[in-house]
Amino acid sequence: MTMSPHDQLRPRRGYLHEVWIDEEGLETCIALGPAGDAARRLLGKSTCVWVFWARCHLDAMNVYYEFLGRGTYESDEPWDREDYPSGWYVEQQAYLATICMLPSGKAE
Repeated sequence: MTMSPHDQLRPRRGYLHEVWIDEEGLETCIALGPAGDAARRLLGKSTCVWVFWARCHLDAMNVYYEFLGRGTYESDEPWDREDYPSGWYVEQQAYLATICMLPSGKAE
């Protein structure tokens, strides 16, 4: 089976997300890496408590809801079920490559 270039860029498990909790116990789900930078800048004193993979918004919200004990996330929006765009994976993978470098400059 031949994979499309779009599929070759997408990691097997999906796009990484972070769950943050602030001092008041409020939670937020943010994309790991540059796509989440603006949201992280808005957080007050908060802690990243969990990182998880998801392939689309619906998957991400269901994992997030399960983590918080809120049951199932539901949506009638078709775009919620669409895979995240390849460009998001490319950007996130490039970011991950920069933080996984050893002092010698070689990837771990």
